[in-house]
Amino acid sequence: MSPTAPTDHDLTPLNATPPGLYRHYKGGWYEVIAPPALAWPGPPRGSDRSWGGPANDLDAVRCSETLQGMTLYRALYGSFGLWVRPAAMFNESGLFEGRQQPRFQRHEPASVPLGDLPTAQALIAHLRGLTLRRGIALDTALRPPPPEPSTCCGRGCNGCVWEGFYTALGGWRDDALALLNRPTATA
Repeated sequence: MSPTAPTDHDLTPLNATPPGLYRHYKGGWYEVIAPPALAWPGPPRGSDRSWGGPANDLDAVRCSETLQGMTLYRALYGSFGLWVRPAAMFNESGLFEGRQQPRFQRHEPASVPLGDLPTAQALIAHLRGLTLRRGIALDTALRPPPPEPSTCCGRGCNGCVWEGFYTALGGWRDDALALLNRPTATA
């Protein structure tokens, strides 16, 4: 008698990491990605199995070897690589760099403080990604984000060009979030 493979009903539930913008305790910015439900073609033709409909865990993945839930995320810097990490590890808190803190801290884009270039670049990439996954080209629907300054003298001037950049980026962020929060048209 051969062993039977586990079915979805035999597996432990996937505890999905909520999609969004996250900062690692070491400072890097990341985006947890939820694949769009529409990309899944549905159950095979003629299947009599109950597939659960849209409530399936489409925002979590499972390791084929260990069957544990994994978090799919993308770096918001460098080559914007895709990564997976066990969901339990992604969501854990622990003693990191001498402080009790979460490994990854979720941030709402509307309240991310704008004061350094890596954060600004991560926010722009995250908002562009969110709109693109909704079928909206953000730079066309709105306007491109403000360009990074190239004329800073580096002396910490009052009214530095970077202050203007972060202020303008805050306005762009507000407009981008307003665009994302508009109700979508239904057929």
